[in-house]
Amino acid sequence: MPMSPQQAEQRVTIVNTHGLHARPASEFVKLARGFTAEIRVRNQTIEADGKAMMHLLSLGACQGTELIITAAGDDAEAAVAALAALVAGGFPEPNDAPSN
Repeated sequence: MPMSPQQAEQRVTIVNTHGLHARPASEFVKLARGFTAEIRVRNQTIEADGKAMMHLLSLGACQGTELIITAAGDDAEAAVAALAALVAGGFPEPNDAPSN
C-alpha cells in the first residue's frame, strides 16, 4: 500500500504594513517553487496556489489578515516552515535594512 504524502499546515498573520502586494507575493512564490510539495494558501473565503503570484494577489491580504499555508508532499513540513517564517518576518523591504 503506498504511503500518503506528508502534509503540513500553519496559520500566519500578514504583519508587513503594505500587505501581500506584488513584491512579497513574488518572494513567496520564488521560495515556494523551491519545494516539490503542492502549496496552497487560503484566507476565510479564497484558496490560492502558493506557487502562482496572481493567485496569491487574489487573496487581497492586507496587514492583519490571517492566512493558512498548507502543503502536501515529501518536503511539506520544510515548505510550510520556510514560508511561515517569510511571512512572520514581514517580507522586509529593501529599504528596511538597519542603517549604520
